Amino acid sequence: YLLYGFPGTRKSNLSLAITSNFNLNIYILNLSIISKAILKHLFNSFPSYYIILLKNINIISSNRDTKTEGFY
Repeated sequence: YLLYGFPGTRKSNLSLAITSNFNLNIYILNLSIISKAILKHLFNSFPSYYIILLKNINIISSNRDTKTEGFY
């Protein structure tokens, strides 16, 4: 699921409540400080059942826009 909204609307709190209710681990990743190689390594090493909270996901969109500029 993708929880989208303005900062301060308790998306992180909802994720923490879900993980607590289902007794799952949560991994909070800040995409603005993680390289693609580290992110790939992390996804390969996570256990079978978990929840990932991706912070600053808009970084992906802004990086893609600058890399694909002029390649339409």
